[in-house]
Amino acid sequence: MKTKSIGLLELGYRSGKDSITALNDVVDYALHAERLGYSRFWLAEHHYPNIKNLAFSNPDIVIAMIAGMTEKIRVGSAGTSVPSYSPYAVVTNYKLMNNIFDGRIDLGLSKGVPESEHTKNLLNPQMLEKGIRNVFKENTEEIHNLLYSEEEKNEKQGILIPPYRGLIPDLWYLSSSLSNVEDAVNLHANYCVSTFHGNGRFLENLEDKKEEINRYKTSFLEKNGFIPKVSLALAVNFAENHTIKTDAEQKSESFKILDLNFEEFYEMIENLDEKLAVDEFILYDTEGDSEIKTANAEMISNYYNLQSIEHENATR
Repeated sequence: MKTKSIGLLELGYRSGKDSITALNDVVDYALHAERLGYSRFWLAEHHYPNIKNLAFSNPDIVIAMIAGMTEKIRVGSAGTSVPSYSPYAVVTNYKLMNNIFDGRIDLGLSKGVPESEHTKNLLNPQMLEKGIRNVFKENTEEIHNLLYSEEEKNEKQGILIPPYRGLIPDLWYLSSSLSNVEDAVNLHANYCVSTFHGNGRFLENLEDKKEEINRYKTSFLEKNGFIPKVSLALAVNFAENHTIKTDAEQKSESFKILDLNFEEFYEMIENLDEKLAVDEFILYDTEGDSEIKTANAEMISNYYNLQSIEHENATR
């Protein structure tokens, strides 16, 4: 197959490790990812009350740590729980990080929120009052306006987010389908489809989806003046014993974990590449052992010769 960019997704779980040890392992994994030629390293926000040894819930601080310890790989959230936070606070953090770290920061826009009603209320009571989808729509539009209508916001409302006229982080609309591409066009957002959310329904029927992706790109180019990227996120269990699942995976029955050996994985990537022509694959390796997880990343990197790829980290 034609070599594609491959990025890694991290949830911050390590089997048998305390939170701080797990955090150190996450950082090491990211450093290996850059050395091995992966295009980006994304960290997912999540609030699991029953998993006591998670390395993080909101990954913003970890993103800054990793970006400060790397030079080329893109780093970001996949995604930020948009309904949970003030758009101003989100933009303040991600715009500053993007300018500190040479335009390498991605901001993933996610509808996901904590399961606990108490946690929801602590983060943003409006989620319960207005509804999650309504707050997500309002907040994504405000995030976009704060970034792309900066001068107007400053002149008319006295809002200034440093650095003024600085580099805008790349936005990514996260979804389990292609039904939100029109919203992504209006938000100047690239698009990432997760095949492990929504019970993996995206993979059930791939007919016409390449055409949908191409229509999104054409519409985006016409409106925004540049071609967006489309990525496909996959959750894979490479363990020889395919019955093994970590507590994090067992937590959500909606997660569609693909039990594959490496040859099956390569064959699947080739098939998806041919049928969808996406720009990038994002791999979530569900392995809970850090050494095995890193070895898996090295094996895939060697197979695709990722270290030879010159990834383009251009800013918008």
